[in-house]
Amino acid sequence: MPSSPDPLYAGLGQAVRMGTELLAALMVGGGLGWVADSYVFSTDPWGMVVGLILGLIAGVRNAYRSAQRLL
Repeated sequence: MPSSPDPLYAGLGQAVRMGTELLAALMVGGGLGWVADSYVFSTDPWGMVVGLILGLIAGVRNAYRSAQRLL
């Protein structure tokens, strides 16, 4: 698909990309925490909580780095 010359759509595409990266990082972190809780450590909610926090940190870091590349 050719890129659009309209800056509104270019900015909207970048915003959707950053949101998707943040959501994916949260899902991966939460999933890894759930797996650690269920199969490795048996520390029921804490592995998922730690995984979600680490996923949030990673997602925000990725979004920040993407925003820095736009400047």
